[in-house]
Amino acid sequence: MIGVVPAAQAIDMEAGDWTFSVNGNVNANYVYSSCDTGAPISFGGAIAGSVVGACNINGPIDDNVSSVRTGLLPAALVFTAATQQNGWDISGTFGLYPGIVTNDDAGGGGGSPNLAPGNNVGLGSTSLDIRQVFLKFGNSEFGTVKAGRDFGLFGYDAIINDMTIPAVGVGTLAVGSPGNTTLGSIGFGYIYTDTLSQINYTTPDMGGFTATAGVFQTIDSLSSPSTVGVGESLPGFHGQLRYEWDGAFVSLNAVTLEVDGNDVDTDGDGLIDAGTQIVDDERVYGVDLNYKQNLGAIDFLISGYYTEGLGSVAYLFDSFDGQGDKRDSYGGLAQVTYTAGKNKFGLNYGVSYLDQTDFDETNVPDLFESNQKVTAGYYYSLTPNLTLTAEYSYAESQNHQDDEYDANNVNVGAFFAF
Repeated sequence: MIGVVPAAQAIDMEAGDWTFSVNGNVNANYVYSSCDTGAPISFGGAIAGSVVGACNINGPIDDNVSSVRTGLLPAALVFTAATQQNGWDISGTFGLYPGIVTNDDAGGGGGSPNLAPGNNVGLGSTSLDIRQVFLKFGNSEFGTVKAGRDFGLFGYDAIINDMTIPAVGVGTLAVGSPGNTTLGSIGFGYIYTDTLSQINYTTPDMGGFTATAGVFQTIDSLSSPSTVGVGESLPGFHGQLRYEWDGAFVSLNAVTLEVDGNDVDTDGDGLIDAGTQIVDDERVYGVDLNYKQNLGAIDFLISGYYTEGLGSVAYLFDSFDGQGDKRDSYGGLAQVTYTAGKNKFGLNYGVSYLDQTDFDETNVPDLFESNQKVTAGYYYSLTPNLTLTAEYSYAESQNHQDDEYDANNVNVGAFFAF
């Protein structure tokens, strides 16, 4: 399960040579958001209010909005069956992630059931997001193979160590009709790791050092101009170098995939013009570096990333301009937390940038340039398995013309982990 949460311990059941484990969480938050917009900011062709911005993508503008929702991590129920056979450790995992908000039609417009807003109407229901379905096999001499659907490598160490995992962070994503996850620091310090169908190999532990390499199913973009990765002759590739020592780790993660483009509207008449593909066999890249250190009651986290054509917020979001040229993006997250008994206090700051191309300077001068935010959080362990949370976040989006809009949100909630 993504996220390190207080006292989350699997429930294990033994049956012969098999161990069956169950873990998960249930969480709910009240979020009060104040969204203030200025001049329009374009996100890959979309007007201000796109999912990458500080403000809500639906509902009132320049207004205050309340929501009751899950936080950065949806509720979860994760099952694992494990055994040892012929010297091999073998396991299979299923991770189910429901929300609490009605979003029956969220996928109808092509959006994620967790990110896209739905119609929160009477007699509705919430969706079930199956994020994890994978098997693992290996041993201490061979290493480990993982195959199936799970979280990616690029961006994972940043999000899994984000202090807002059990709470909200940036909560202004669709605050009017909320989805079943908030942003945390996604798009405000790191790019979402995503859940990918993948096959990876990880070396045995060599004095704290491990290396992972793997392939994954390429993906299509969410934004305009859209790019297509599905159906490419080569898979996506990702890898990790990681070194751990007492109370600390350093990791370097990399990802690359090849994409083509869809036909686009080149003459501005609102119709797609056949044969006008603007992205042709382009390879995109991303790399991130993470360092975490524990010094008694204090934990430090520093994370940074750089990409060429991978985009901002999510894979391939705002990644190309209207002529098919790649946009560079980069950013980072700095965090410190202090724990005293049952009390944990935290502060983190994140920023994400998207560069303009020459084409953008002339044709999309109001292109999104940066998201930045600061979150102050308090997390109280009422019991070993129940954490009460409270946060304040300030988020700001700016375009390349120095226009900006901002949002404030306060959230309180409860996170039960088992």
